[in-house]
Amino acid sequence: MTEEEFLGELAEKTTSVTLREFTPDGVRISYNLQGKIRGQYDADHMETVEAIFKQDGTYEFESLGMDQTVDGDMLLIKGKGTGRQLSPTSVQAEGVATFMTQSKNLGWLNSAKARFEGTYTTTTGEF
Repeated sequence: MTEEEFLGELAEKTTSVTLREFTPDGVRISYNLQGKIRGQYDADHMETVEAIFKQDGTYEFESLGMDQTVDGDMLLIKGKGTGRQLSPTSVQAEGVATFMTQSKNLGWLNSAKARFEGTYTTTTGEF
């Protein structure tokens, strides 16, 4: 993968949300998402996100994801990032992700570092 090469587009939807803890810094939330990635490889995607939403409208998160292709290739993804509330129903996120796989088809991702960005709609749960 060359520097700043487009990897794909992820469309996903929240399947569950758990409020974990109220702290002086904000609220800790866990949520699960499922969807599909389309691009240099196509796969079903699922992930769990652990986030702290701060009272100033910003948040930090870490995520663990898994992609599975129709050919049976599995890709594990670890992400970390930040975001901010854009409106009462919209949240922006950006961060970096690393990959791990034993797949020969996706092995080139083992040395890749991805940058991602997106917008989450809180009313529909879509990212």
